[in-house]
Amino acid sequence: MNDLERKIVMISKNRNYHITKWLQEWAMSQVDGDWEHEQGVRIYMLDNPGWNLSVDMSNYADYLIASKPFGRNSDENWIDFEVKFITENSVYIEIFGDITKLNQILFSFKSIIEELELIEEKKEGILLPNRIKELINSEQTNS
Repeated sequence: MNDLERKIVMISKNRNYHITKWLQEWAMSQVDGDWEHEQGVRIYMLDNPGWNLSVDMSNYADYLIASKPFGRNSDENWIDFEVKFITENSVYIEIFGDITKLNQILFSFKSIIEELELIEEKKEGILLPNRIKELINSEQTNS
C-alpha cells in the first residue's frame, strides 16, 4: 500500500472528515493516464430537482455486475442507483436522488468504494445490486 492509499484508508475511517476531501483523494488515486480522460467523476443537478453522481468504475469492473434502478414511490425523498457496463471493461455507476440527498449520495459512494476495496483485496466476490442498495440505505441514517 502506497502513501496515498494509506491516507485514503485513514480518511475513510474518520467519519467527520469532509466527504469532498475524501472524493478528491479517491479520484487522485484513480488517475493512471487513462481514467481521467474518460468520464472520471461527474456531479450534476437533475431537473426534477435532484442530484446525480456518475463515476467511471472501470478499475472495479471485475467486482460489479450491471443493474437497473430499483425505482421509487415518490418524487420526494428518493435515492436510487444504476451500474452500467458500456463494454466489458468500461463500467459506470450513477447514484441519483432528490435535492436533499447530495450528502447521502456522496457517503453512499464512499461506502460502495470501501466495500469494493475489501472485495478486491480478497480477490474474490461481486458487489451485488442488493448489497449496493443496502449500503445506500444505511447511509440514510448516517449522513
